Amino acid sequence: YIIIGVWGGPRRVYAAFKFFLYTLLGSLLMLVALIYLYYKSGGSFDIVTWHKLPLSLHTQALLFFAFFAAFSVKVPMWPVHT
Repeated sequence: YIIIGVWGGPRRVYAAFKFFLYTLLGSLLMLVALIYLYYKSGGSFDIVTWHKLPLSLHTQALLFFAFFAAFSVKVPMWPVHT
């Protein structure tokens, strides 16, 4: 964020702000998915416990898309890497 804002091109403030908002959105989306799994598993961050959770197909799809969108921003994949 700071590197973009200080040494960026002519629209560096816009780019830095956009980078901050995208990163914030991706982080919050991942946080919501992780908190949901934490509470659903009874307060555990154990992957094996999460693997054994009886989640409906709809819930699994929502969690998948939440993690996919969050990692798309974090990695940066094509449509969110402007």
